[in-house]
Amino acid sequence: MAEEYKTYVASEMLTPEGKDDLTTGEIEALGTFLAVNVVGGAWATMDEWGKGSLMDESNPALSSYMQSNLWNPVRHDTTIRGRPRGQYTNIFGETKTSTGAMQWLDLEYLAAQGVVGEHFLPQPPSHAMQRTAEWMRLKRVRQIWQEALQAFHWGRFFVVTQD
Repeated sequence: MAEEYKTYVASEMLTPEGKDDLTTGEIEALGTFLAVNVVGGAWATMDEWGKGSLMDESNPALSSYMQSNLWNPVRHDTTIRGRPRGQYTNIFGETKTSTGAMQWLDLEYLAAQGVVGEHFLPQPPSHAMQRTAEWMRLKRVRQIWQEALQAFHWGRFFVVTQD
């Protein structure tokens, strides 16, 4: 199910970086059931929730991110803006240096004009992970269980006795 979920999510994502940023975890026994997770990094997160002025502000982790040292301190809204001069840590955990030459400037606007790179363009959210999880929860998991019940030779594991 995890691989099917991952494949379907990737097919619904808007960016190749988001698709390539998904990994399947190990299967764990948790009490009476098995669990496995599909995890995405920064690229998958930006694909899922969008970026810049088009991002979905209902993201439950957005507030924490905006209050962290990863958020551009001169970015008072979701518009992608130039950073102040100095070193900073980007969303990928990399240390970068800004010249400060574009501090406060709307980099989304400048990208649309071709002045700066396209990577500064805003991106709408795909919500691929959320939609796929809902579809799996409502429909696909039941189908998978029914297929397993019909295909598995349960008789090999039951012994009929008379009382």
